[in-house]
Amino acid sequence: MPNHHARASSLPLLETLVFSALGSLLFATAGCSSGTSPTLGGPSGAGGTMNAAGAPASAGGVGGGGAGGATGAVSGAGGSAGAALAGAAGAPVVGAAGMGMGGSGVAGAAGASSAGGSGVAGAGAGASTDCSALALCDTFEDTAVGAPPKSSLWTLVPSAASGSATVDSIGAHGSTHSLKVVSPDRLYLRNTSVIGTLGAVAHVRFYLRLGSTLADGHGAMIVTHPTMVDQYSQSNELRFGSQGQVFHWNTDSDAANIPDVSPDGNAASVKPTANTWYCIELTINTNGHLNTAIDGVDVPGLTEDGTATPNIDQAWVGSAPSLARYTAFADFNFGWQSYGGGALTVWYDDVALSSTPIGCP
Repeated sequence: MPNHHARASSLPLLETLVFSALGSLLFATAGCSSGTSPTLGGPSGAGGTMNAAGAPASAGGVGGGGAGGATGAVSGAGGSAGAALAGAAGAPVVGAAGMGMGGSGVAGAAGASSAGGSGVAGAGAGASTDCSALALCDTFEDTAVGAPPKSSLWTLVPSAASGSATVDSIGAHGSTHSLKVVSPDRLYLRNTSVIGTLGAVAHVRFYLRLGSTLADGHGAMIVTHPTMVDQYSQSNELRFGSQGQVFHWNTDSDAANIPDVSPDGNAASVKPTANTWYCIELTINTNGHLNTAIDGVDVPGLTEDGTATPNIDQAWVGSAPSLARYTAFADFNFGWQSYGGGALTVWYDDVALSSTPIGCP
């Protein structure tokens, strides 16, 4: 009996030592599973490797998808720790779950790729300067340098005009072609097929470059008529041009101008500089209103808004003949005619007509 009790008391001591050793082994195994070594824990270790691959995919991405990859990596690590605690029997099942969660990291990389694609599309849209959807737009880019403008769009007026109108190798806002007009007196390019289809309001946009400073005398650049006229007629005209070295609106009917031809009136307009491109937008409304914007900025001194403003449109608003010059649109002309303004070389680019505002690219 004494010997039996001695053996019985030594058994708990042996069990304590065994379980203590096993506990140390299990603690060590769990530490490896949560670290970088894939050798302990069987399939759980494989899951850890998958998660490590997922993590770089997340780090390489930019968008929200990459963050999802990082979450997958943490879940995979949790699966590995579970495998060690569950023991040998539970390791394959929990380890497989850890691998599945690690796979989420790959999905995160795919999200980053999608976000990059949308950025490229945005840049392309912002760079577009296509004007083919407008009622009329001539960039002169598809006409050879030295050649006249397209005869399908433009008619030389008068047909025997002195001077020349040919495509040149300089252009506005980065283009490579424009139309160079050299006019000692009167030379226009006329289109009769478009402006009459626009309705009550015609929007005109063109780029302009002058070869020299404007003279004090009067000259015309843009002309419209309410009814058809022959190539020699200079009556019944609405004109956008110059006087006093600045831009002006006037007609052939009387002395009304926008702005007034006076120091105060001229000061309200714009004096262009030679050899500089300007984007000019004109709005011509059959109700009598006129508007001018230069380089995207409205010019109050070149506006007729129906309210008589001293030094601007006071004489024009009270002039029935002036208002009658654009109650309708029969043609559109651009070029240069001198009424004391002298010979001038002018470049035009991106000449366009539309029923809605066009803007400057």
